[in-house]
Amino acid sequence: MIAVEQPPSGAPQSSFGTLYTHHVTPRVYAILAIAGAYGLDLNVIYIDPKKEESQAELLKVNPRGQVPTLVLNDGFVLTECTAIATYITSQSDTTTLLGNNRRDYYQIQKWLSFANSDLLPAIGGMILPIMHLDNPMRKNRVDCWNAFTLDLKVLDAQLQTTPYLAGQTATLADYFTVGMMKFGVMVFHKLIKEQHPRVWEWFNGVYAEQWFKDVAGDLPLLSLELPDFSTEELCGHFVV
Repeated sequence: MIAVEQPPSGAPQSSFGTLYTHHVTPRVYAILAIAGAYGLDLNVIYIDPKKEESQAELLKVNPRGQVPTLVLNDGFVLTECTAIATYITSQSDTTTLLGNNRRDYYQIQKWLSFANSDLLPAIGGMILPIMHLDNPMRKNRVDCWNAFTLDLKVLDAQLQTTPYLAGQTATLADYFTVGMMKFGVMVFHKLIKEQHPRVWEWFNGVYAEQWFKDVAGDLPLLSLELPDFSTEELCGHFVV
């Protein structure tokens, strides 16, 4: 088990702002977990994109209608999950989750971008069609599989040299990336465990931190009849 340092406390207890999100979105696991660990009083509004009235509420603060969106109590609006995650994490003056120097900080930003722009779209592009859900990722499944397997190699290569993505201690990069990987691990756990045991160890060590798991929830490992990723034919079903 990898020991993961819990974020330091000391953030103010007063009302902080409102976060608009969907009920199930890996992009907010780290945001909500760190906000909770810091004691930030964050109001969370869950938007149902299928309900016009609910979506209209989001459009009032974000004309693009995307989540997550953070609205602070002074009216300041911040969009994009990587920016929101960084802003929330910066609310503690003593945090080590943003690294110890500028190089650490920009390494963390690199991994946030990697997880949000490459890893999550690859996972979603494979899993959503199998679940017969709309796929907003706009990638075909074969490309997603190729990207996902490459991403695992990138993670593995880094974790062979350092215990965590940005160095010797856990940072926002680890919690954010692990949150993005949750559903991919639920489906492709056998592949990861067999071919990338170091990634498997790192993932489970970070995910097991209680303050993070309280937000991300349990991690059921699914038995799934996977389609042939060399073709575009859909098949398969989930069994918990």
